[in-house]
Amino acid sequence: MAKKLRIGFIAAGGISHGHWHRMHATGKAEVVALNDPSKASLKRFYERCPGSEKLPTYADYRDMLKNEQLDGVIVQSPHYVHFEQSMAALKAGLNVLSEKPMVCEIKHAKTLMAQAVASKKILMISYQRHFDPAFRYIREQIAKGVIGEVQYVQAIQGQEWLRAVKGTWRQILAQSCGGQLNDSGSHLVDIVMWISGMKVTEVAAYSVNYGTEVDINSTLAMKFENGALGSLSVIGNAPSWYEDHTIVGSKGAFYLRQDGKEELIQQNATGKKVKIKFPKYNKNPDLNFVESILGKDVPQTPPECGLRTIEVTEAAWKSAAAGGKPFKVK
Repeated sequence: MAKKLRIGFIAAGGISHGHWHRMHATGKAEVVALNDPSKASLKRFYERCPGSEKLPTYADYRDMLKNEQLDGVIVQSPHYVHFEQSMAALKAGLNVLSEKPMVCEIKHAKTLMAQAVASKKILMISYQRHFDPAFRYIREQIAKGVIGEVQYVQAIQGQEWLRAVKGTWRQILAQSCGGQLNDSGSHLVDIVMWISGMKVTEVAAYSVNYGTEVDINSTLAMKFENGALGSLSVIGNAPSWYEDHTIVGSKGAFYLRQDGKEELIQQNATGKKVKIKFPKYNKNPDLNFVESILGKDVPQTPPECGLRTIEVTEAAWKSAAAGGKPFKVK
């Protein structure tokens, strides 16, 4: 039997439980060490991930990198330490799968990408939407020119974020680097560019904090590189989770609604519905990470996506701070 990849977890909070189960489900990798300074987080992890209580644990991730023989790590800590921890892992010769956002500053994204190239290691972000059949279908159809030139892109996300994460590090600016836009909203900023195949070049934004240190509601008006317009709204004080996307082209459109269940409508230039056949694809970020390390796949969520996302996010923060003044995306 082939030797399994040895993976270390940097942080063992709530998001890590899913990574544990998906990683072991690959049959090609196993989690062999844990890092988290919180005994409470480790206790919950042990309860939800049977067998993990036998693993070596470290309060400092640097000790884990030094003392364990690893092939890669999954970074799932508070946002402000993603850059530091990912850099340390890459410099140690390890592959890295990072939870979103990859980093909180443009300069950190570029530095991290350069280090990944120098280290000749995989650097990925855990953007699950890249593996969703509906989003993959939309991306493929747009790339083929099925709906012509993309002229308008819209995305909206509603979540009870203000209430659900109150009192946690996510609403502490020094640890989260920003609010809902930089948290769940990171997925939204990424996906509008990934499915359209276009970069955002200019942003005008407004945000509301509702008495917290960070943005809760944000709305962005965007211009894309081909001249297309777009709008993106992240609503952190919604009563429940909801998301939808609209992409209008010169020859058709897509309407994707997600409210507990997923519905995708495709129309041609005359408004007639098009029969949809989703591509067969059953991977996830963890499996893609493992197979990329083994040379059996390529990263579907490369670091370029992290760079583009923080570029737009930084421009939105600057615009909101300036009362909605448009800012170029650098």
